[in-house]
Amino acid sequence: PDGSRICFTSNRDGDLEIYTMASDGTDVRRVTKAKGYDGGPFYSPDGKKIYFRGFRDPANPRNAQIYVVDADGTNELKLTDTPRANWAPYWHPSGEYLVFTANVGDHRNFELFLVPAKGGKQIKLTTDPGADVLPVFSPDGKKLMWTSTRESGKSQVFIADFTPPGDAPYRGN
Repeated sequence: PDGSRICFTSNRDGDLEIYTMASDGTDVRRVTKAKGYDGGPFYSPDGKKIYFRGFRDPANPRNAQIYVVDADGTNELKLTDTPRANWAPYWHPSGEYLVFTANVGDHRNFELFLVPAKGGKQIKLTTDPGADVLPVFSPDGKKLMWTSTRESGKSQVFIADFTPPGDAPYRGN
């Protein structure tokens, strides 16, 4: 977030893993070490953690899980553990939780979910048929934007007011 480091995916060691480097390309550090594809990394708002999606189950290659790890590669935590494609995670500016997309039922019906950044109960945010995907929060966290095929089957952008759920884990209690 301060521009000093970049996180990225590379297969430079023979497996798609998450790395960081200084913004000038020096000081490359490997963050993940598990077999399978790890990709789509982003820093947390404070730059201390990185979230990503991981396709690590060779028996179910379409299943992806959401992970969060300290920026130095320690304390990896699996935030989802479901037999579906969980992907496109995005931090809330507070750093308390992430929104992500997951297929529900069949591979064409994707919904948005919210999960605490420390792990815990997932909350389903959308319930419409079609694909609700690629969620992002506004910089102040008061709006949630995503694309959806819910109307006419063509992708459109949706924006909604966002109020954090009343459950204690989402309020930092």
